Amino acid sequence: MNEFILSLFKYTSILICVLYTYTKLSHLKLKVSDLAAIPLFIALSAVLHFTTVHIKIFVPTGMLILSSAFLYMRFKRPIQETVMVNIIAFAISIAFFIFSIGVCYFVASTLYHIKNEIVKDILTQLAISILQILSPFLLFKIKRFRSGVDPYGDTATFEILLFSGICCIIAMTLFYTDQSLYEIVLLASVVCSLLLILRWRRHITYNYREAMKRRKVKNLEEEIAECELHSAENKLQVTSYSKTFHYLNKSIPHCTNLADKLADDTGCEDACALRNMLHRVSAEINVTNEKCSFMNIPLTGVRVIDMPVYELYTLAETKNIKVSADVSADVKSWFSDDGLDTGDIHILLSYLCDNAVHSALGLPNPRVRIEFTRTPDNAPVIRIYDSGKQFDEKVLAKLGSEIITTRASSGGSGIGLFTVFGILAKYNASFFLDETSRIFGFNKFLEITFDNLRSVTLRTSRFSVVNACSHRADIKVLLPDASARRDGTEG
Repeated sequence: MNEFILSLFKYTSILICVLYTYTKLSHLKLKVSDLAAIPLFIALSAVLHFTTVHIKIFVPTGMLILSSAFLYMRFKRPIQETVMVNIIAFAISIAFFIFSIGVCYFVASTLYHIKNEIVKDILTQLAISILQILSPFLLFKIKRFRSGVDPYGDTATFEILLFSGICCIIAMTLFYTDQSLYEIVLLASVVCSLLLILRWRRHITYNYREAMKRRKVKNLEEEIAECELHSAENKLQVTSYSKTFHYLNKSIPHCTNLADKLADDTGCEDACALRNMLHRVSAEINVTNEKCSFMNIPLTGVRVIDMPVYELYTLAETKNIKVSADVSADVKSWFSDDGLDTGDIHILLSYLCDNAVHSALGLPNPRVRIEFTRTPDNAPVIRIYDSGKQFDEKVLAKLGSEIITTRASSGGSGIGLFTVFGILAKYNASFFLDETSRIFGFNKFLEITFDNLRSVTLRTSRFSVVNACSHRADIKVLLPDASARRDGTEG
């Protein structure tokens, strides 16, 4: 009975010390409700005492398992992190226990007048337990130890503490070990400890990579948000310019007629100068109107969408690239009936048109074609054809998952195609790239379909692309034996 009471004091105080130390190391806060853990610790101590009364070697392991299970259920931290930090907390608690035994030794010497050995042992163990529980409170009052440890930040310090904790537990285990089993237990403890440390290092590496991925995704999201903001600002500017331009189209001819009449009637020099100026402005507006007609190209009727098409023509003209377009769908209905956003489509077209032009540069007879249409199921479709080079297989292998560019030397960043896939994900749209069909004499065409299917399909004759994309479960790769388009048409 005496041994049982002493075990309750000893094990319970260690478990309380472990709980407090663990929370401090992990930057967690204890609640008043956590006091309910004390009766649980007493019960666990009783279980531990009766299960290890004849096999003391399992005392450290049993306490570590019980405390880890409790901490995991209480705080819901990752199991590996819980076990690793608990090892350190457990080792610190054992160290405080040994320290308390040394300090309280004199207490036992002052109780010489007590003849009852049981009472003397209980009072001594009580003093040890009280001092052990108080010790971590004093430790974490020191400024250096207030911040605890960061398993994923200061890994060097954490690994030193972890190794020290494992050594402490091994030493405690050997203390309870029978001499005949000493070597076996020592070897098993060392092997398990090495495996534990190696597993933790692997866990640290994995978490580091995941953290880097999350940081990269966050940066990309910020860049996309910035692009969307610029797109919205551009849309407002376009709207403002459109209103101004419409006003000038209506007012300038009237003002010109009035200036002509005023100059003819008065012959005033200022009136003649005003007339000449208005005629120049009128001529410039006429030139702009001719350009805005996109050289007799069919317009979508949505200025925000027409803008990147016009920019495509302007850029292509400077690069001697022939551009054609076809609008066979009511594009306005895409935004009123299909729920698309003009800003998103503006960004998508801008990037895709720019890529098409740069792809065709430097090749003989460079051409680009853009189509606005619908599928037989009435889903909005954008197709862009070009006579340019094929996509690099590295770009296709990382398509939509990472930022990658083969035009870094010429200012390319890879953000364009990544942003396009972000917009496609928003609408669950499908992406189809065919570099085998020779529709209209082009080398490849790209098709965006807002069909709510969110599929990515590549048709290629390059086995290097098939191999590069073989690890992507989200990309379907077709060989050139299929039809030119998914809808079965030949264009």
